Amino acid sequence: MSENFDNYGKDRKRLIFNIADHDHAKLIVRLRHNSLTQAEFFRAVIDGVNTGDHNICAFIEDYLAAKQKLSKQKIKKSRQIREQGEQLIEDFALTDNEVGDIFDLIADDHPDL
Repeated sequence: MSENFDNYGKDRKRLIFNIADHDHAKLIVRLRHNSLTQAEFFRAVIDGVNTGDHNICAFIEDYLAAKQKLSKQKIKKSRQIREQGEQLIEDFALTDNEVGDIFDLIADDHPDL
């Protein structure tokens, strides 16, 4: 069974989705303006989501609220939990690993977020 996990974290995955050609063209123009490739951009966004970057989390919460994907109550609760985590980081000067552990615990306690 451990054979299946030998390459975990090393294998590459391809993400594929469709957008309108006009939206793609606008994206390419903005990325070139910022000297980014599509791959760099999406890797940066994924990294921000995975690390709980404040700006990306706030953007996603705003998007979810605008699209009414989550109730205002759940979004408020999510923000409070994130802010509590950020306050812990500031108060205790935690390492990146410790921060990751805290967010893992929060995710375990609140799987609906």
